[in-house]
Amino acid sequence: MCFGRSTVPEHKRNSSRCDAPTPIPANRQRWSLDSLDWQAISSNPARESETLFYLVTAASFIESTTDRYTANLIAQFRGDNEITSWLEQQWLPDEIQHGHALRRYVQIVWPNFDWDRVYISFLDEFSAHCGPGELEPTRTREMASRCVVEMGTASYYRTLSLISPDPVLATIAGQIAHDEIRHYKHFYRYFRRFQKTEPESRRSVSIALLNRLRMIDGQDSFIAMKHLYRNSHPCEPFNIRIYRNLRRRSRQLIEPHFPYRMCIQMLLKPLDLSPQVHRIALPMAETLARWVVP
Repeated sequence: MCFGRSTVPEHKRNSSRCDAPTPIPANRQRWSLDSLDWQAISSNPARESETLFYLVTAASFIESTTDRYTANLIAQFRGDNEITSWLEQQWLPDEIQHGHALRRYVQIVWPNFDWDRVYISFLDEFSAHCGPGELEPTRTREMASRCVVEMGTASYYRTLSLISPDPVLATIAGQIAHDEIRHYKHFYRYFRRFQKTEPESRRSVSIALLNRLRMIDGQDSFIAMKHLYRNSHPCEPFNIRIYRNLRRRSRQLIEPHFPYRMCIQMLLKPLDLSPQVHRIALPMAETLARWVVP
């Protein structure tokens, strides 16, 4: 599972497709909950998959916590009105909508699951891990880090849209994936802007990318899974063995459809590799990713 809060770009350097995000006016979103055909949900195939329940519900929890760490992110870029306005007026509303859509889906397909009660218990523990200490020390490196986050979420939801047995869930996940790709383009553009005014070496950028990669499928995923498992197994302790078993089952479902090439292209882009180095690094990185992702 790829969260990392705690996508398909062109790899050629002369391409502008991933450098220029499509502008959307503030507070205007590409889709809404009302635009989804909730009556068309095919609940039985989804309901029968416990693994899908964990994947969708954990994602709904994590997306619903966006406001917990947004304040820290906005504080780091205070004074840059373009970025803070975009974060407040576009990025945050998009992320909150993602949480609302996934929450509604869970409540319709798994009506016996008390989303609100379990979410409150999850949030109590998760909030302690949303401090500013998780941010990178410079704005340039933090923008590189943000690219990794959007890479992870875009890849995750792209995969979820492919494995879903329900067309409504596939639509929701596909819409979220498009949003995350668009967010990636914004963060990457801001990263390039800061590289001109507050430059960081490729080594420093690599460190920022690796730092965020370590957080993907880390504490946030573990906490979400723990509270979901405890709800279904109230008398059983949750431990790392159970978590790894849930991860293994999730991987078996996800792996055949995971967009490894897209994921690696997005990860390598902030490194600004030469075309020759990129051609060599891409297949090697993709091979490695198949061993460790998702």
